[in-house]
Amino acid sequence: MKQIYSFTAMLWMFVISAYGQTVLIDNTQPKLDEQGAIVDAHDGRVIQFGDTFYWYGTAYGNTNGFTPKNSYVCYSSKDLKTWKKEGKLLADQPNGVYYRPHVIFNKKNQKYVLWYNWYPKLWEGRFGVATSDTPSGPFKIINDNVQMFRSDVGLGDFGLFVDDDQTAYISYNTIQNHQVSIEKLSSDYLSSTMQNGGIIGEHMEAGSQFKRDGRYYLLTDYTCCFCNYGSGARVYISDDPMSGYTLTGNINRYPGNPIPVVNDGIFRGTSYATVSRHPKGFEMVEMVFGEPSEIDGIGIYLFTGNRPENCGDVDNPRVHPPITTPEFHIDYRTRGEWKRMEQDSIKVQQSALQETVIIQFSKTKTSAVRIAVSEDYAYDRIYINELQLYQHLNDKATVAFDSYLTGGKIPQKPIIPAQQTYVMQLNTMSGATYIWMGDLWGSASDNIKGHDYQYWSNPLQFRPDGSILPLKWTDSWTVGLKER
Repeated sequence: MKQIYSFTAMLWMFVISAYGQTVLIDNTQPKLDEQGAIVDAHDGRVIQFGDTFYWYGTAYGNTNGFTPKNSYVCYSSKDLKTWKKEGKLLADQPNGVYYRPHVIFNKKNQKYVLWYNWYPKLWEGRFGVATSDTPSGPFKIINDNVQMFRSDVGLGDFGLFVDDDQTAYISYNTIQNHQVSIEKLSSDYLSSTMQNGGIIGEHMEAGSQFKRDGRYYLLTDYTCCFCNYGSGARVYISDDPMSGYTLTGNINRYPGNPIPVVNDGIFRGTSYATVSRHPKGFEMVEMVFGEPSEIDGIGIYLFTGNRPENCGDVDNPRVHPPITTPEFHIDYRTRGEWKRMEQDSIKVQQSALQETVIIQFSKTKTSAVRIAVSEDYAYDRIYINELQLYQHLNDKATVAFDSYLTGGKIPQKPIIPAQQTYVMQLNTMSGATYIWMGDLWGSASDNIKGHDYQYWSNPLQFRPDGSILPLKWTDSWTVGLKER
């Protein structure tokens, strides 16, 4: 047995050495350079040129991030673990406040092109562009005031994307209302063609665009001013690089407050989740199960303690107020949108301290279900002991799920407390994958902004319809890098 294990291990080591290397990504520790210093490179990107990864970012040092001391830096690595500090990208940058450096390569003229967002005076946002013959610079400024289609309302965060045909695009937000749109760049990547696809969203920043299976993705979310609670990551998908984007969900926000009590196996008593009425209707319960599954029914188990007491009204002939069954609406999610489920049958059973509602519908494939209470229900709250989602109602086969209370004033908290910075395409031994990256502002134990960690997700998971599964915090993960 030991010999078989030894041979398997040797074979695996041969495969790794021949075709790539396995690397551990650790999100619990800061990334370090060769000298053991913490990598100070934020709100930029990690991109592979040739056989080397380059990490471009803003160095903040021990500042609050709103000073002219910000500078652009570059680190290089062969394995995403050992980083060499290459130095500053702009040797003689004009006085101002600098953020968000992105570098792309122009195959036509063999130039590395740096775009950056800077402010001669806060908050008079501009874009600058510089070029270099090498990925690590230094970069020479070509234009420090690039005019865009929406320059009149100020220029803020942005992202760069190069398509398969080498056409480059910039997704950016304005200072006014933080409106996000996408523009096509000139063939030399040094200016905008002024072709703008129109406003995609408002109050957004930190956009990142990529392409997968012929479809274009733009991830962005609400503004986050070095917030330590993090931002979300709305996923917009289109068949066109500049326009036609549809919001399909937010992969870095919980739908609402987790309510595991409705999925704990306790069907009776006072172990329940309370669903309350608000001015705009009842709160809802969302059941999320990630991978699409076929379902044909749902079981809702209610505690009947929501009825008012009958104390002192001696002329009231009723022993107890009546049990009134709520009318439930069931929605299912498809391609990021909610659609109403057509109900085939409803069965109600009432027993001591419990009411059971079994709703059957045509078999439907989805990854999330939402339960809503009709607004004309007699009482202001319902108590849910348990929920069951049936894959086969007849034989009671169920689907596992996570449950959340949504609606009303319930906040959608970020899953990863980080502000998105980039989505990196990573070429692995199993093919192209996509890594979500975010700055964990306020994470440094010494309270130095430049020492704040970055979170690098394990490869994003895509559903068959192209939408992306929500992020999950992972302390560490491994990846097999493909040799180039």
